[in-house]
Amino acid sequence: MYKIKEFLDVLENFAPLKLSKIMIDAGDYDNSGIIINHHEKVEKVLFSLDLTVNAVNEAIKLDCDTIVTHHPAIYNPIKSLDVSGESRAVLMAATNGINVISMHLNLDVADSGIDECLSQGLGVNTARILDFIDEKHGYGRETEIPPVSVSEFIESVKETFDTDKVLFYGDGVVNKIASFCGGGASHAADAVVKNLTDADTIVTSDMPHHVLLSLLERGKKVMILPHYVVENYGFNKFYERVTDITKGNVDAYYFTDKRFM
Repeated sequence: MYKIKEFLDVLENFAPLKLSKIMIDAGDYDNSGIIINHHEKVEKVLFSLDLTVNAVNEAIKLDCDTIVTHHPAIYNPIKSLDVSGESRAVLMAATNGINVISMHLNLDVADSGIDECLSQGLGVNTARILDFIDEKHGYGRETEIPPVSVSEFIESVKETFDTDKVLFYGDGVVNKIASFCGGGASHAADAVVKNLTDADTIVTSDMPHHVLLSLLERGKKVMILPHYVVENYGFNKFYERVTDITKGNVDAYYFTDKRFM
């Protein structure tokens, strides 16, 4: 058993909240940390990428006292709580006595965080950071893999990330990849325009058409994966690392929302 702030300390060993603050100070927005502090005791924890009604129902079924999410359970200010609105999951967690902790931007850029896990899932164990936020952490990864055909690369990604929802633009051979977790399309475009990377293939999610057009016009191949698929992969790795430390003190479970896979 942990007290809630002791458990947060464990999570911060892997993804310090100071990384989120650095990004906020640079102009990003986040709301990481303890979102609902209902009680001190942390004994049974559910990890879920999002705080959804499905996730809260799973936590209730498993008798969990705490939920850890990647995406902030409360991102924008909530003006009212409504059992039929977007705040329903927050209200359900609070009324059922469930703590909620979110680890967002800090986990994106942490060592072995969401961004790094994406690059590892694409084929390698080491990658170069493209945009540093301090002396050792940053966003965007460039990595080389042994040359592989587009069709082989697509099949490998589908298998690794357990999804059929893959869009790929371009043909030929994939050799050097620049990857950006989550909604990283604008960062991808900036990295290419500023010559931070000469990767032949860009991998990210949530790409507007004008960004896709710009990248294709610059001769890049582009893979677009669902936001949930990319970040669920890395968040599951985070869950595994945390539970290696906390086993014996906490019972931990992982919830994947198959609607998005």
